[in-house]
Amino acid sequence: MLKQKTYYFCLIASIFAVVTFSGCKSQKGTSQQAEKVPANGPQWVKNSLTNVGVFNVPEVIFTEKFDEHKQHENIKGLFFNGLNFHGKQTNVFCWYGVPETLKDGDKAPAVVLVHGGGGTVFPQWVKKWTDQGYIAISVALEGQVPGPKTEKSPLEAGHPNHKLSGPFRKGFFLDLMEEKLEDQWFYHAVADIIMANSLLRSFPEVDTTKIGITGISWGGILTNVVTGIDNRFAFAIPVYGCGFLHEAPTYIGQLEAHTPESKQFYLENWEPSLYAPLQNHPTLFVNGTNDGHFSMNSFTKTYKASGAYKYLHVEHEMQHGHGAGWNPEEIYRFADYVVGRGKEQVKFKFNTEKNTVNFDGELREAFAYYTNDTADWSAKSYKWLKADVLLSNSTNTIKVELPESAVYYFVNGIDTEGLMHSSPMVKIECNEPK
Repeated sequence: MLKQKTYYFCLIASIFAVVTFSGCKSQKGTSQQAEKVPANGPQWVKNSLTNVGVFNVPEVIFTEKFDEHKQHENIKGLFFNGLNFHGKQTNVFCWYGVPETLKDGDKAPAVVLVHGGGGTVFPQWVKKWTDQGYIAISVALEGQVPGPKTEKSPLEAGHPNHKLSGPFRKGFFLDLMEEKLEDQWFYHAVADIIMANSLLRSFPEVDTTKIGITGISWGGILTNVVTGIDNRFAFAIPVYGCGFLHEAPTYIGQLEAHTPESKQFYLENWEPSLYAPLQNHPTLFVNGTNDGHFSMNSFTKTYKASGAYKYLHVEHEMQHGHGAGWNPEEIYRFADYVVGRGKEQVKFKFNTEKNTVNFDGELREAFAYYTNDTADWSAKSYKWLKADVLLSNSTNTIKVELPESAVYYFVNGIDTEGLMHSSPMVKIECNEPK
C-alpha cells in the first residue's frame, strides 16, 4: 500500500470573490466564509474536493507489473494514491506515455485521457497522443488494471481490478441512493482526474501551461464537470458526453429508477450543465448527429451553456465508441492550435439574413444538414438530411437552401487542410442559437 499524505488548505472566499487556495494548514480545512456556501452545487463539491487535497501532488509509484500489456516501449504503468473509500486507502492505475522524440531536458504539452463506460486505460490511446508529440496519462476510473477480462470482475465490461480499487460505476448514478458524497463513484472519478492533472504538473518533462483533457462518452460527461472545477487545463475535448442529460431520452428513463431524493441530488450536484458555465478554456465539443446516448438537443444546449471559447465538430451519424471517439484528426489539430502548434480553427456565426452563416478563415467545401422532425430526440426517431449551400470565401458566408418542413439545421465546413468544423444546431424559426 502506498503511503497517504493528507493535505489541507486555507480557504479564503466571499460571495463576490473567486475562491483562492493556499498551502497553509487548517484544522477544519475550511474558513468561516466557506461554511456559508450552500450544502449543494458545484462550489460545495469543489470545496469538498479541495479539502481532501486533489489539487496537491499525490503519492506515486511506477510499476513494471503490467508491462506485458503496455504494447509500446514509451509507455509505463504507475499507481497514485486516490481518496479514501469507506475509510480505506485506494490506489489508481494509469498508463503514462512520453513522445519517443522527446529529448532529455525538453518539455512537451500533455493531456489527461478519460475513458468511457465499459472502457479502461487503453495503451493505444496513449500511443496515439504520444505520436502527436504529447505526453499522455490515461486514468483507470473504476479500479481497473491491465489484463484479460474475467467473469469474477464486478465491473460492467469485466475488466480486472485490484484490492485497493475503490468504487466503481453503478448504472446512471444509482449509488446516490446509498452513498454519501465522499463515497460516490462519480466523486472519486472527478477526484482521480484532477489528481492526474496535479501529478502531471510535478513531472519535469511536462509543460504545465499546456495540459489538456479529453474524455469519451462517460469520460465526456466527466470532462464537462471536471473543467468546471479545475481551471488549470489549457484545453478540453469532450467527445459525445454532455450535460442536460435529464432532457436526453436515454437518461430520462434511467432517472426514473431514482428516488425523488437521489434524482434531486443529481440535478443539484452532478448534472454537467451546472459546470459548463464555469469552463474558461478553449473547448472542442465532438458528437454525432444521432448518437444513441447523447442526443443533439442536450449536446447543443451544453455547447451554448459553456463559458469556454468553444468550437464544434459534429459528424453525420458518427459511430459511438472509444476508437470512433479518438480517431477524428480534428481532435489533435485543435489541441495543436491551443498549444501554439497549429492554425486557428474555423468559427461560425449565424447571420441576421435568413439561413445564412458567416465564418472565419477559408473553406474549400461546405454543406448543411437539416431535420424535419424532432418530437422525440431519441437516436432512431429522426434523420438528418443534406441540404444544398452556396459557399462564398470572398464574403465568408454560407447560404443554406432549406425546405419549408425543416425544423433544425447546422453547417459543416471543410477547411483547406481537409478538417471539418461545425456550426451549432439552430432552430429554423428563430435562426439564431440561444
